[in-house]
Amino acid sequence: MKFHGFKNVDNLPEDWSQYFDYQEDLEYLKREATKIDFNFDNVVAIGNGGSITSFKAYSVCTDKNVFIIDSMDPALLRKVKNSCPKEKTIVVAVSKSGNTLGVIESLMEFVNYQVAVVTENEEGALRQIAQKMNWQIIEHPNVSGRYSGATSAGLFPALLAGCKVDEIAKGIQFGYQYKKEAYSLAKYYFDLEKKGYSEVYISCYPWLLFDFRSLIIQLMHESVCKDGQGQTFYFSEAPECQHHTNQRFFGGKKNVIGTFITVKKWWDDKEIKIPEKIADLELKDLRLKNLDGLSYSKALNLEYHGTKNEADRLQIPNITIELDDITNQTVGELLSFWQLVAFYSAILRNVDPFNEPAVESSKNITIEEIKKL
Repeated sequence: MKFHGFKNVDNLPEDWSQYFDYQEDLEYLKREATKIDFNFDNVVAIGNGGSITSFKAYSVCTDKNVFIIDSMDPALLRKVKNSCPKEKTIVVAVSKSGNTLGVIESLMEFVNYQVAVVTENEEGALRQIAQKMNWQIIEHPNVSGRYSGATSAGLFPALLAGCKVDEIAKGIQFGYQYKKEAYSLAKYYFDLEKKGYSEVYISCYPWLLFDFRSLIIQLMHESVCKDGQGQTFYFSEAPECQHHTNQRFFGGKKNVIGTFITVKKWWDDKEIKIPEKIADLELKDLRLKNLDGLSYSKALNLEYHGTKNEADRLQIPNITIELDDITNQTVGELLSFWQLVAFYSAILRNVDPFNEPAVESSKNITIEEIKKL
């Protein structure tokens, strides 16, 4: 990865690497995967928050049909069931605590499917259900949900979906080497927050990386936004966002930091071909024949440069994260890098990067409401 727009800070805080030294036993996960007793085309992953956002980020690398269930919305459940016959589907439910109500509610729609659960808590409802139903149980380590991408929570469903988990795990460990860069970006955001920049607009140009949206937003909101501190992160797919959210970015309040995600080498790149009969037509004084032979990746990067140059002209703070290409390994790198950014962002504000007190309160209220029915 390459970073543009902020300078590295030399004086890092004390070494926090012990929080990111967990390495999953991939051979254990592979042995568990062999226990699934049929060939399947579909992987249905049920989870909320950190139990599912890392797998979402990995889904670009899958070769199975992947369906994410993060809501008990009956329309979503119906759509997934209609698309996934049980003889061709494996369902994976993930909950570290085993007591995530929404996961269990959604899982009840798939009790006749082959199911595996990933959980830690011996007393949790999910493990007890799995034991009663004779479902496969995969052990979840004691790692906080939104930081669990390097654990069975993210890697087991990724393995079932055909991801190269060895390469993802290698990329994660490589990404943890970017401590200086992650701390520098965290401090860049923090220093600008003190100057009134309360929002961070992430504009993602590689379509394949759009499923990082939920993970990055969760990491930054749930880890950092406590005690009245922290910034609002919003994530848009580019260049589509240039037709709506760029109006906010350029023309709205001057309290937004731009963050661009780009890639140097694109998958399956092709050139634009202009039929001769329309070559002389014009679009804003540009003859269409000028597009002939232009690669689609170059066209997309020109969209990025146009947006960045305008931000620079307007003196809007912005940074760019550039991946060399999109592979299992670089996806792992990007994931662990954002884990570090979230962690350091919390440390800079002197808040606990691992808890989420406001989230827990709303969960408990939901349970109390159900008891009243």
